[in-house]
Amino acid sequence: MVLSSTPYHHLEYYAAHKVIVSQWYGQCTSEEYRETLHHFLHLVESMGIPYAISDRRLLPPISLEDTRWTLREFMDKFRRLPLKRFAFINSFDPHAEKQLEHFVNNDKVIAFPFEVAVFEDLTSAYDWLMAAEAR
Repeated sequence: MVLSSTPYHHLEYYAAHKVIVSQWYGQCTSEEYRETLHHFLHLVESMGIPYAISDRRLLPPISLEDTRWTLREFMDKFRRLPLKRFAFINSFDPHAEKQLEHFVNNDKVIAFPFEVAVFEDLTSAYDWLMAAEAR
């Protein structure tokens, strides 16, 4: 089920597996980036979704201001989500890949209360999420 779609982002929910997939399609403004992440938080929380994928392959590097906002504001709320597993798919852009590494491995923030992994493709990420469900 498509939850939202814009020229820069697509959000879909697969009810059979309880998975939400967030796919970035390219550049967007700071306001659009932040609104999209707030919308994602709201849906995961309100729907009680346990598994999620953030496909960042086409997301270019975000600004320094948005990087700081992501670490200070978004990550705090993100950690409170009712998730069991969260999969990131790395960006094709090397700088954006480094930003993701910084978000996932930042030792100045509290560890994630759910499992987090980074993948290079959607199939591997989805399979990893479903392996948790099979346990």
